[in-house]
Amino acid sequence: MPQGPVAVRVTNSAAIGNSWFVNEATGKDSNAGNAVSPFASLAAAQAAAVANNNDVVYLSGSCHLSAPLLWAKNGVSLVGLASPSDNDRARISVAAGLTQTQVTALAPLVDVTAQGCSFVNIGTFYGFNGVLTPPTAPICWVENGGRNLYSNVQFLGGGDALMAALAAMRSITIAGSGENLFVGCTFGLDTVVRATNANATMELLAGTPRNTIRNSVFQALVSDAADCHLKVGAGGMDRYLLLDGVTFFNAVDSTGTAMSAAILADAAAGGSIILTPTCISIGATAIATTGPVYGAAGAAGATTWGIGLKLT
Repeated sequence: MPQGPVAVRVTNSAAIGNSWFVNEATGKDSNAGNAVSPFASLAAAQAAAVANNNDVVYLSGSCHLSAPLLWAKNGVSLVGLASPSDNDRARISVAAGLTQTQVTALAPLVDVTAQGCSFVNIGTFYGFNGVLTPPTAPICWVENGGRNLYSNVQFLGGGDALMAALAAMRSITIAGSGENLFVGCTFGLDTVVRATNANATMELLAGTPRNTIRNSVFQALVSDAADCHLKVGAGGMDRYLLLDGVTFFNAVDSTGTAMSAAILADAAAGGSIILTPTCISIGATAIATTGPVYGAAGAAGATTWGIGLKLT
């Protein structure tokens, strides 16, 4: 009896699991998903991948979505095959020509519920060209899985003026079991003005514990001083968020408005936000004015190694 196309597993000895390839321009979802016969969509690669098998999905070029991408299989990684420069990564963005119904349903752009995954050299862009009404909760990337690695990933939410003006706009939210590591990542846009309603680039939700962000940039261009880079509400943390070598940049010298604070943390956030001495903030009146936010202070001595100074 004739059968439909069957995805073929390609062994990757370095990753131990299978290798799956996606190229929207040259591939088809009915293909085998290998390097010479790639899938056209990330959804097809995610469906073919085997959970907890160290499978790797390799993305070439851009992938345009008309529905949210759900990354739900543990231990399946996503790697972009492009230059790791700031705006040349393999990219996930919004498809052209969507109806208002599709736009309303396209929230978030990416929803990660899996654990033990690596996301490497990937860019995202979440915007609808300011033509159609954006979703009421326009979040570019939702991290709900935990224990994942993000290396050289862009989270570019608020990609048009209508979206950037919404109070619920976020480039990323983090919940789940936490314990994620972000290295060399970029959060937010500094080319679209965030105006009218206060919003945040990143928000920690639901007591997420022990996330670490290293050598990364938060960027924004705001006209509302109440906007912020990082928001943590009551009970939004468990234990700590470590910011190591992080730059908070708001383009205040390019017609922007200074933020009142780069970080908005509730006094009952549930953990400590820790900034190492290599962190810097530009375009905000204060790094933080409330909440458990600490920076390094004091010199190393015979019995001390510096102290954590509460910045609020």
